[in-house]
Amino acid sequence: MIYKHQHFVLDSESRKVFDENNKELRLTGNAYRMLVFLCENSNANLTEIGDHFDWVKDYTENHIRQYRYKINTIIGSDVVEYKNAVYSLVGDVKELEKMERNTDLLQENSIKSRKSIMEKIESIKFTIIPAIIASILLLLSFFDWPYGYYTFLRVVVTIVAVYYIYWLYTKTKLQNIWFWGLIVIGILFNPIIPIHLGDKTIWGIIDVIVAVFFITLIIKFRKK
Repeated sequence: MIYKHQHFVLDSESRKVFDENNKELRLTGNAYRMLVFLCENSNANLTEIGDHFDWVKDYTENHIRQYRYKINTIIGSDVVEYKNAVYSLVGDVKELEKMERNTDLLQENSIKSRKSIMEKIESIKFTIIPAIIASILLLLSFFDWPYGYYTFLRVVVTIVAVYYIYWLYTKTKLQNIWFWGLIVIGILFNPIIPIHLGDKTIWGIIDVIVAVFFITLIIKFRKK
C-alpha cells in the first residue's frame, strides 16, 4: 500500500519513504514500523505501538519518544505528535494503489518541470548592455576595418536582435513595430546566409539606422 502525506510518501511494499520532492529518506527499523502503524491507524498509545513491534518485549515511553524524534528529524517536519499519552499523525494520509502513485509522480514531475521552465523565463531581465555594445560596433563600422570585423559585426547584431526578440515575446507578448523591426535586423545581418548590398554607403546608412533603433528601443523599454 502507498500512503501519501503532505510531507512524505510511504511505500509499504518496497519499505521506502520519500519526501515531498520524491527524494528517498533513510527511515528504517522501529521508526519506520511506527510510521507505518500510524499511517494505518492515525493514532495509538504506547501499548498499541509496543504490541505492533513485539508484544513479548516491553517498550517504554522513552523508546517510542526516540522513534518519534527520528521520524520527525528525517522527514524534516513534525509529522508525529504526542498529546494526552497518544501518538498521532499531523495531517491527512491518503491511501493509493501502486499505479496511482506512479501516475502522481509523473504528474508532479511534469508540473515541476513546467514550473522550472517558467521560472527561468521569468528570471530573464531587460538589460541595455547588448544594445549599447551593438550600437557602438555599428557606429565604428565607418572606419576602415578588415573584412573579419564586419563578419563579427553581423554575428553580434544578430545575437542582440534575437535576445530582444525573445525578451519581447516572453515578457510582453508584444508583436509590434519593435518586434518585427528586430526580426528584419536579424535577417539582414545574419552571418549564415549573408545579404550583400554591394555599396558600402548603403550599409553605412543601415548601420546608423540600426544603431538609432537599438538606442530608442532601450530608452523605451527600460522605463517599462
